[in-house]
Amino acid sequence: MKLVWFETLKTFSRWRTYIGFGVIALIVIITEVVMKLSADEILYRMLRSLEKDFLISGNVLNGWFVTAFIMNTLHIHMPFLITLVAGDVVSSEATSGTVRLLLIRPPSRSRIITAKYITTFFYTAGLVLFLGLLCILLGLTLFGSGDLIIHHYGRFGVIYIEEAEIPIRMLFAFMAAIWSMMAVASIAFLLSTLAENSVGPIIGTMAVVVVFLVIGNFPLDFFRSLKPYLFTTYLTFWQQFLDDPIPWRQIGSSAAILGLHSILLFLIALGVYARKDIKS
Repeated sequence: MKLVWFETLKTFSRWRTYIGFGVIALIVIITEVVMKLSADEILYRMLRSLEKDFLISGNVLNGWFVTAFIMNTLHIHMPFLITLVAGDVVSSEATSGTVRLLLIRPPSRSRIITAKYITTFFYTAGLVLFLGLLCILLGLTLFGSGDLIIHHYGRFGVIYIEEAEIPIRMLFAFMAAIWSMMAVASIAFLLSTLAENSVGPIIGTMAVVVVFLVIGNFPLDFFRSLKPYLFTTYLTFWQQFLDDPIPWRQIGSSAAILGLHSILLFLIALGVYARKDIKS
């Protein structure tokens, strides 16, 4: 635990660690303030199509809706913010020249790399939870509370969730988002063990994410057959906690696939780090 504490302290003492938090705060604040100022226009666009089939009353544009909207908007951009630290946590030792000193000290290589991976998890969880808390607190302050009416992009139909159910569903959704982002962080972490600087892991991870997203969305049968094997297919499984009813079997399957990806990538990183040549 002491090694984890040292790694966490070292990571959170770097200014780069807080870039993601700053970017998220800026985006969330600007988005919610603009949505507040444009509330009438947003409500008109939201209700224009729904009022033909539904009788809608109450506070539709509330803090819960705004939170879900921002989550849907940022899920593509979050991986980049995750890689800023996950791609630097190991490679920074090589850049600064401290890797030799680190590897000749008593803690085993497996303990060192495990502590760094746990620190990466802390950062990933902290970033996602920061997004959630900021969205919810600022959203409820500006827009108030109410039932959630949401339409997931690419799906047919509208989901209605009563206000009493929303907090626990949001909690599960953000936990699932952490699980998803750890798969991305694991790629950056593996590349970080292979690189001598942070630029390669960051660019490499984003390249993998972009390529997999493009392949998974090509409207051809060959690429559709590959989609179930791509981890990017399951990155948005947190949205399923905002479905009605909640598809627990699909959630379990998606979580298991992402978990296997993360474990496999960590084990590969462990093997690479164990064979790292400190003389080169």
